[in-house]
Amino acid sequence: MDYTLHIQLSSAEGAVIRALGLVERRGFSIRQCAVGEPDGAGRELDVTVTSTRSGDLLKRQLERLHDVFFVELMPAEPAAQPRPDIRPVTRRT
Repeated sequence: MDYTLHIQLSSAEGAVIRALGLVERRGFSIRQCAVGEPDGAGRELDVTVTSTRSGDLLKRQLERLHDVFFVELMPAEPAAQPRPDIRPVTRRT
């Protein structure tokens, strides 16, 4: 199943690497990652992961990291489904 985590971190050196390292060590595959710094006090990390494991388990483990202020877990948005009235175009090579 796919999950999206919105993580608020301190701006300390290595905080992003520690959070992403925990995600991979716990058996989650990172599909997408975006880092932003909206203010000088911290960073925001949005990560979309996939795994057969529970997303809540990963959320609780991330919350234990010293540099993590807040974690919000959301189910990943499903991929856009093709509309039945539109025929998909395929390219032949």
